Amino acid sequence: MRNVVEVNNIQKVYGKKGDSLSRALNGISFDIADGEFVGIMGPSGSGKTTLLNVISTLDRATDGIVEVAGKNITKMNATQLADFRAKTLGFIFQDFNLLENLSVYENIALPLSLQGQSAKQIRAKVLKVAKTLDIEAIIEKYPSQVSGGQKQRAAAARALVHEPAIILADEPTGALDSKNAKSMLEAMQELNEKQDVSILMVTHDAYSASYCKRILFIRDGQLFTEIHRTDSRQQFYKQILDILAELGASQDME
Repeated sequence: MRNVVEVNNIQKVYGKKGDSLSRALNGISFDIADGEFVGIMGPSGSGKTTLLNVISTLDRATDGIVEVAGKNITKMNATQLADFRAKTLGFIFQDFNLLENLSVYENIALPLSLQGQSAKQIRAKVLKVAKTLDIEAIIEKYPSQVSGGQKQRAAAARALVHEPAIILADEPTGALDSKNAKSMLEAMQELNEKQDVSILMVTHDAYSASYCKRILFIRDGQLFTEIHRTDSRQQFYKQILDILAELGASQDME
């Protein structure tokens, strides 16, 4: 099985020489296989968000190599990165980032519209992904007319519609109540297990993380440990809580 993400000895340092430097990432290396659902967890300030930003091309590593879908993103210029981001990556954010003046359909269609695809192509792809995420009934509504859970499913549909190499999710259930969070996590799990969609999710929430197949724990800019789900999700959840307790992060994961 090929790797969709390869991270090799990534360093991220903030500040200038002569000033006090802050090292957010300190030699992290790992791979994500095509079709994996991987979570990143760690205490506040551990570097997990910086790591996601580097992989998502929103920030540049100071040193090291990141390859996504076989492309070395650390060597790309700004124009190449913008094109790569639009075609290869899908994003799900905590606050949905839906455009209020566009319908749900138009929000989902946006990545395809920006790529210049025809209206016929766009409609077929939007309807397909809306059916997959069970939001066909709301696609003509506006974000203000639907629930938080439906907004997040619409955001997931927008992330998925152009068939990216990987979905990058930053606290995707953070703005949802427990019922909608569970529904969203089940949808992501189904996308991963039934359609082999690769997902990398940053979360501070052990329950959300228990839906992943593997968790990377980050501390002080380094990989602390990782665990794989080999038993039930309930057992995996307990494993996650044990490691968070070991990290001393259970009260400091925001």
